Amino acid sequence: MSGQPPLLVRSREIWRVPAPPGGRFADAAMAPFPVPRSLLRSFGVFCVDTTQRVVALSYDDGPHPAHTPGILDVFADAGAHATFFVLAEQARAHPGLVRRIVAEGHELALHGDDHTALTTLPDSEALTRLARAREQVEQIAGRRVRLFRPPYGKHTAGQARGIRAMGMELVIWSSHAWDWIDADAATVARTAWEGVFPGGIVLLHDHRADPQTLGPHEALPTFDKADVARSLLQRLEAEGYSVATVGDLIAAHREVRSALRDRMRRE
Repeated sequence: MSGQPPLLVRSREIWRVPAPPGGRFADAAMAPFPVPRSLLRSFGVFCVDTTQRVVALSYDDGPHPAHTPGILDVFADAGAHATFFVLAEQARAHPGLVRRIVAEGHELALHGDDHTALTTLPDSEALTRLARAREQVEQIAGRRVRLFRPPYGKHTAGQARGIRAMGMELVIWSSHAWDWIDADAATVARTAWEGVFPGGIVLLHDHRADPQTLGPHEALPTFDKADVARSLLQRLEAEGYSVATVGDLIAAHREVRSALRDRMRRE
């Protein structure tokens, strides 16, 4: 952590159009005084407060053999690193990809066992499942997992406290690319770019783990996820942005925390 107390803001201050400029979240804090850390544990990290042109790219739901290798190739070519929030069921199915993620210097984080929303489970059951999933992923990877992103970003206050008691940081996101439904790669990359701001955490996917939730006019992604990664990294470089892992971003800058408002459907 940066040493500065986290800032608690309303999610509308983060999910703005156009994207916020970064470095001004202290002006939007919900309280003019530091919020006790015991209370802040109920809220996830959405971004950090900085004017530095740095952003974290994160991937959910994988690893997947059809998508993750190409994404890793793109990041290797660019000399950049991402944070992969993996599902334990996917890690069990594709342990070699988990080990490749770690071997190539990316940050490994947890997204759960499967894509079940934690808010559909009693707190005790949810935390038991998470502890087991974390242990399995760590055994495969050979290293500790310290970040957790709940499926759909949803969790209860009790679950948040339990996650923190496990020694994991609760991470949400500041923007996403609508990449869980089909579109052309250029459109997805442009959508991802439009949500970028200094200190942001961008949500991307190297798999879709909940195809049963597709809407009546939606289709599963068929675009090349590696093409999206390549286009986005090129645009970030052209605009003077560096790419960090989520953990490095949090370590270097002041955390911005909030409560999730559902932004997973178009308004």
